[in-house]
Amino acid sequence: MLTLTAVAILPVACVSYVIVRDEARNVTRTAEFEVRDAAQSAQARFSRLLDQRQLQAVAAAASPALQSAIARDDRRSLARYARRKDLLIQVGGRTYGRRIADAFPASAELVSGGRAVGSVVSRLPADGATLRRLAAGAPEGVRVVYDGLEGSPPPQTGRQTGRGVTLPLAQQIRVRAYLPTSIESHRRTAAYLRVAEAGLLALLALMLLTLILARPLLRAFRWTEEQASEARIDALTGLANRRALEEILAAEISRAQRFAHQLAVVLLDLDRFKEINDSFGHAAGDVMLRAVSRLLTSLARQGDTVARWGGEEFVVVLPETDLAGARRFAERLRRTIEAHAVGDMKTSASCGVATMLPGDSVEELLGAADRALYQAKSNGRNRTESAVRGPSPAAA
Repeated sequence: MLTLTAVAILPVACVSYVIVRDEARNVTRTAEFEVRDAAQSAQARFSRLLDQRQLQAVAAAASPALQSAIARDDRRSLARYARRKDLLIQVGGRTYGRRIADAFPASAELVSGGRAVGSVVSRLPADGATLRRLAAGAPEGVRVVYDGLEGSPPPQTGRQTGRGVTLPLAQQIRVRAYLPTSIESHRRTAAYLRVAEAGLLALLALMLLTLILARPLLRAFRWTEEQASEARIDALTGLANRRALEEILAAEISRAQRFAHQLAVVLLDLDRFKEINDSFGHAAGDVMLRAVSRLLTSLARQGDTVARWGGEEFVVVLPETDLAGARRFAERLRRTIEAHAVGDMKTSASCGVATMLPGDSVEELLGAADRALYQAKSNGRNRTESAVRGPSPAAA
């Protein structure tokens, strides 16, 4: 009987050791993923909030009321405008508006009579309300705090707060997401208890089988789970980047060829985007790129893939879509972008549309769309052209 019990315990002990080790790794990997995701989400929300303040400053700088007050050197009107809009207006060596001790500034150049005369600054307060907006949607137990904010104590690190990730926000101020040691310890303990319960049940089952069959059972099960978080996201727009697009498109081509489905791509380029950078600055150009990326995402269907190809070029992958449907979609994109203004900025887009032929590769399909885009540019921009293609040599 002792021999049978020892034979039953041995495999359970081996399996329990492996599972305990992997459970501990899973708890660690999950905690690392959660704090990194919370920090990146907070950083992305901060960028969107600061973009809104940037647009507010740009709109205020172009306001007729503000321009009139500057032209008349009406200091009272400038002060009232600054208080009403909660702005800082710096003109003529004077500053109008209420100062905020801790805030993230978003400024726009103030131009009057064709020359720079000062600036308009919109502030995003670095207070608890903003922090709660940044931390919205964080996983349970994950804390989000400011790091490097003047006048506030530095966040604790190491043993006091446990695992954490710190990412930059603006200037010397960062955001830190961390999982308190007590919560991670509680998760680890819960995992150990689950393993212990599973081990006891397995031990009872093995002993019962050993008694019934009168032979040792030396089977072990090993459970491993790996999480991969390689970045495939464009940092500026939040869309898939070029590397991710190529992988996704290769998979879609393979699926379309296997099941004989249609597949189309739209290659889109913003017209005369350099003029926006030259006229409004590269920061305003980044705001426009983010606005266009949000438009593309809102117009795409579930299952479509929107990616930033590079610069001001975007690609939309349209599974199960023929050439006519892809062209209609591209035209809808083009008209929406043409009608959308970001502050005083407007742009248009040229689109190239191509559908997959049998035997197409990623390079061949994107190359066809690129040639169609070149034709749209050559024909005057702000238009959609379709690639006219015959059967590929591989299909023949």
